[in-house]
Amino acid sequence: MGTDRDSVKKSILRVWIIWGAMFFSLFIYVALCHILAPSLKPIVNSTNFPIDTLKNSLFVASIAAFFFSIYIRKFILNPESKLTRFNQIASQTNIDPAILRYQTAVIISVAISESIGIFGLVIFFLSKDINTLYIFIGMSAAAMIYNIPKRSEIEQNR
Repeated sequence: MGTDRDSVKKSILRVWIIWGAMFFSLFIYVALCHILAPSLKPIVNSTNFPIDTLKNSLFVASIAAFFFSIYIRKFILNPESKLTRFNQIASQTNIDPAILRYQTAVIISVAISESIGIFGLVIFFLSKDINTLYIFIGMSAAAMIYNIPKRSEIEQNR
């Protein structure tokens, strides 16, 4: 029982480190944009390129990414889903399938959430619009906070 608890502690710590690094990268994006902003010239001219259409498209993609991150996490964590590969890998590596599922679910959902912030970076480098960057970074941070690792989820899915 003690080693079982230790493996849960180690796995949740590993997931927290990954989550924290990805969350911290959002602050790095903002700092990078502030550093580069004075010397940056917008790549696109608003008269030649439909930047507003791109912004709106990426807003819709961001909302879809947020809901997809929730769905994919629940799908992977569902023990009744037909993801037999987790059991095969777990038996080969001697890792509890519930822990393997949880790590995979969190990493994938946080990576999808991170993509929202990257959309903001793309818009910033194309148009030098810092307000839009803040909106996308905020949406990304909200998605990451929603997908924050929880020890209770591992224990619930065992």
